[in-house]
Amino acid sequence: MKKKQLLKLKQLTATEEMVRMAKEDIPVQKQECSGYFYQYGMHIMAEVEEKILKVALFLTEYLSLGAAEPVYTIFVDKEKNDFIGYDHLHKKWTSAVFDRLNFTYAVFRSEKYCDDASKQCIQIYLQSDQDAEDALLSFQLNVRRQNLLKKHKILTDKWDQVMREVPKLPKKWEHWLKKSALSQNFIFYEPSRKGTTHGYCTWCEKEVPVEHPKHNQKGTCYCCRRKITYKSVKMAKKVITEEETAYLVQNCGNGLVVREFRLQLLAVMSSYKKPLFQWYERRRFVYDSNFQSTEYYYGSDQTERGYRWIQGELKNSWGVGWRYYVECVRGSVYRRNLCRLNQTMLGRTGLPEYIKGTSFVNPCEYLTQLTRQPVLEQIVKADLIQLAKEMVTTGKFVECRPSKELGKSLMVDRFRLNRLRERNGGADYLAWLRFEKEQDGFIPDTLIDWMAGHGILPKDIGFIKDRMSVQQVKNYLERQSAESGESPKDLLTIWEDYLIMAKRSQIDVGDPIIYRARELVRRHNELAQSVGNTNILRQAEELENSYPMLTQLYGELEKYEYSDKEYKIISPRRTEDILIEGEKLRHCIDRNDRYFERMNHRESYILFLRKADDERTPYYTLEIEPNGTIRQKRTLYNRQLDDIKEAEKFLQKWQKQLQRKLLQEDYELAKRSKVLRVQEMEELRKNKVRLNGNFQGKLLADVLAEDLMEVEVVEALAA
Repeated sequence: MKKKQLLKLKQLTATEEMVRMAKEDIPVQKQECSGYFYQYGMHIMAEVEEKILKVALFLTEYLSLGAAEPVYTIFVDKEKNDFIGYDHLHKKWTSAVFDRLNFTYAVFRSEKYCDDASKQCIQIYLQSDQDAEDALLSFQLNVRRQNLLKKHKILTDKWDQVMREVPKLPKKWEHWLKKSALSQNFIFYEPSRKGTTHGYCTWCEKEVPVEHPKHNQKGTCYCCRRKITYKSVKMAKKVITEEETAYLVQNCGNGLVVREFRLQLLAVMSSYKKPLFQWYERRRFVYDSNFQSTEYYYGSDQTERGYRWIQGELKNSWGVGWRYYVECVRGSVYRRNLCRLNQTMLGRTGLPEYIKGTSFVNPCEYLTQLTRQPVLEQIVKADLIQLAKEMVTTGKFVECRPSKELGKSLMVDRFRLNRLRERNGGADYLAWLRFEKEQDGFIPDTLIDWMAGHGILPKDIGFIKDRMSVQQVKNYLERQSAESGESPKDLLTIWEDYLIMAKRSQIDVGDPIIYRARELVRRHNELAQSVGNTNILRQAEELENSYPMLTQLYGELEKYEYSDKEYKIISPRRTEDILIEGEKLRHCIDRNDRYFERMNHRESYILFLRKADDERTPYYTLEIEPNGTIRQKRTLYNRQLDDIKEAEKFLQKWQKQLQRKLLQEDYELAKRSKVLRVQEMEELRKNKVRLNGNFQGKLLADVLAEDLMEVEVVEALAA
């Protein structure tokens, strides 16, 4: 409908009769509702002009004041099956239907007046026997629905085009489901005092001989040799199996489709020889040539108000507002078409071989892992089924290198690849073979089995591999386990902690008496009691391995030490000192590697401000630049207290005396440090990073700027 042409049509205006009725209509208050209501809150007038139905809506409250113009005009074109409305008050068009127009609550709750001529006009034009209001609303809703269906059909046509490419089910599909995919089978028997000799097997679908059956007892059918469960007809009223899953993989267009089926058996004891077998297809995964999948499920289409195949994820409801995705589970896979599929794109996936070597499979799970780890195809085709299962079912990542040869790809040689295949080893066995190759030795399978049986991997013995062989580690762990009662896996952690504590206590950990200590647990506990928190020692060891310049730096920081009668600045002697400081003052220095990274690059250093009469008690932690510029000064819970104002006088005195001790190298480092600090502050302001807790949402850049105590002398010297 063209809006300009509609506005050129004659505008309907209220008649004198309508104005008179409005003025005589006195609003009254209804008991059941708050507010005042007219008898007729709205007047409706209709007319047909140039095959367009014009429906004008007048509000009684405006008519009573003498206004003759409508508030809305609805234009209807039945031939084009279209409508549109014009809001005269706001001078704008609207596509809202009649009962969604912007009227007050009182207007909708009151009656609407339409004279006979207008009512007849609407009914004849719309060919409806309903009242004027209902006829107009029904037409609008019908137009809305048809437009919605047209838009929806664009989607459904695409879905249907894909679904038409899905092949038909194989012949005897239901027979395969019943005989191969259904794993729960039963023998129903009628108990007798003379002894039960026959029962009905659901797999054989006939009577079979039985011997001394018991209700719910597991057994095997003498005829089909299937595993069954005995069910007494008198003790079980009905039997319903749990739903199981089956998959069918087929070619589909230029790709393939994985079809998911659910199946179940229902037997009522009054007719147990005719159990009901139910199955249905609930989901399809369509893959393109790049193995990118699109999911379809069979469900209710709210637009079409019927059941069909819908593109999207299958979800179930836990209640109002709670929906969850239905995960695919492993199930039986139809195998009779695998040879034919192996000649298509599926042949470069390894999925047919994987299905043949595995009882229950989720093909989608396999294809997902294949896209993440392409080496999976080589692994399956090399008959390394256990390794493939771990990759598919647990998502275990197997590190590999690009190579045409699988052995080189898995970082082992041909001999070890054959060992992996013969043992049908998994990821843990592969890890030990890689370790064996790295050590250029040989580890017997019995030794690997012992390690794997206790959950020990090569990375777990990395701390001792330079001093002991795998066999020696195993022998040592066995002896210590027998003495202490600890498991070998737990002993490894105790052993590593012990060596870390010994190393940081300046004990020679290269001495066999030390690293193969007798009564390991007792020696560990004794050392832990003398050196303190083992977690801090382990963290310090890891930090120094990550930032190797730390140990060299501590000796150079002594020149930053200074004291007077009230305060004292001391430098850390080891990494543990900084970690202990952070733990006692409860700020972030012991939980943030950023400060250690800055120290490693000589961008800033950590120093401790103490009171002269109690220098062992942490007071304030300082972060300084190489020239003495103080970036941060923080005490308990990352705060600053009022007493820092007194300490700042001491800090200024410390900065001045420090300049005489510094070298040109320190000033160059300070110059670079300032550039990095300015860049960081600009970035923080740009990102508007804020602090919570004690800082009440203040900008981090503002907090750091308040902390800053620059050294003016450095600028002159650096220039």
